[in-house]
Amino acid sequence: MVAWIHDEGMAQGSRSRQEDDYGVFELPSELGAGDLLLVLADGMGGEQGGALASTLAVREFIETYDAVSATTIPERLEQTLLHVNTQMGRKVATDPEGLSGMGCTLLAVVLAEEGLYWISVGDSPLWLWRRGRLHRLNQDHAYRSILAHRVAMGEISADFAARHPDRNALMSAVTGDALDLVDLSHHAHTLKEGDQILLASDGVLTLSEQQIAAMLKRNPQVNGTPCQTLLAAVAAHQRPYQDNITVLWVRAAEFSVHRSWWHRVWEHLGGD
Repeated sequence: MVAWIHDEGMAQGSRSRQEDDYGVFELPSELGAGDLLLVLADGMGGEQGGALASTLAVREFIETYDAVSATTIPERLEQTLLHVNTQMGRKVATDPEGLSGMGCTLLAVVLAEEGLYWISVGDSPLWLWRRGRLHRLNQDHAYRSILAHRVAMGEISADFAARHPDRNALMSAVTGDALDLVDLSHHAHTLKEGDQILLASDGVLTLSEQQIAAMLKRNPQVNGTPCQTLLAAVAAHQRPYQDNITVLWVRAAEFSVHRSWWHRVWEHLGGD
């Protein structure tokens, strides 16, 4: 069984309220479904709906993950997401007018001895940092991913893509309706010594991947964590419409010799 070192951080940006939420949950060993579960949600739906949606998604995911009937981690992740989406729809149905448009992105990661699993809906990035380079693992369900493909094919210019008014529009989100796009890892992504994992809401994209990679490279490998450094770097840009920012960071420590029976850790910030 692997021991994991992790840290988390949030900032509100210039928004009137925090609409991100997250949870970190140490899984019971007897469940046989991984060691650590990390969940991040970025809400949408205005003043009333965004914070409610992200809080609901994170709580439902963490409370459901170890309760569903599944034989594999990917199956467990998929069933849990479907449950969360159903609960989102039920919540919207309690106030169709007031909660119209409510939903969130959702990114869930399970760390296990054999590696990393994830499921995601929306545009919250999951990155692997390895040997100085940042690699995005999950799909981007924002329209900018389509634009990037068209740029690569030579159909449009990079400048046109960067200025496109719909570049940040989501093509899939957890709203209670049918999930148009879901990115699920069906097999564990093997991790190597020195790897770092970063989950974030899209507010962190004020920084380039090169900037993020450089900050992780400078991160001390023993006790230091990069979350506050990343948040400070975003704040330093002083963007007038800066979105909420959440970052969750984790890396493997030495193999754990002992872990207490049914030990759970819940760490939670944000959400009203």
